[in-house]
Amino acid sequence: MSGHSLLRAAWRMNKTVPVMLLLLLLIDLGAWAGLRFRLEPRLQALEQTYLQRQEEVRRLQKEGRAPRQEEDGLILAEQDLATFRQAIPHRAELSGLLGELFTLADEAGLLIDQIGYDPQTLEGRPFLRYSLGFSVSGSYLQVKRFVHALEESPRLIALESLTLSGTDDPDAGDVTLNIKLSTLFRTEEP
Repeated sequence: MSGHSLLRAAWRMNKTVPVMLLLLLLIDLGAWAGLRFRLEPRLQALEQTYLQRQEEVRRLQKEGRAPRQEEDGLILAEQDLATFRQAIPHRAELSGLLGELFTLADEAGLLIDQIGYDPQTLEGRPFLRYSLGFSVSGSYLQVKRFVHALEESPRLIALESLTLSGTDDPDAGDVTLNIKLSTLFRTEEP
């Protein structure tokens, strides 16, 4: 009995087993391809990053600038946290933020008619989270400049939602951007 006739006989006796074997083979090939072509390059990139950082730590240790003990790392983390907290303005600076938004919009050639805001206390933290919402209308280039200026702002601003829509007049070429952003303010003095 040849191999071909053996396969035909097996197929006539039970079609489920060959189909399951073929399905398992396809799943195995898919898993292999996923590992080989997707995960392996990511793993190599992560290994390369790890090796570079490890080399940088060694270099910094030789220069005497790298933390050598956990206590040093904790001190650095506390300093970073203090720097972060100093970057968060006092809640009295809300008017400064609003002024900056109007200035950025004006520099982009846009006009903000009205800004709605919603302050929320962060439980157990000395911060207020302000959510602000407003709209601007103008050319796509003006809107793009404004969003870029917001992203480049030294303030800690999170752009939560951007909705872009066109006008009914195709000749005008104007778009409307609805923006929702949030930021933090301190409730206590430094």
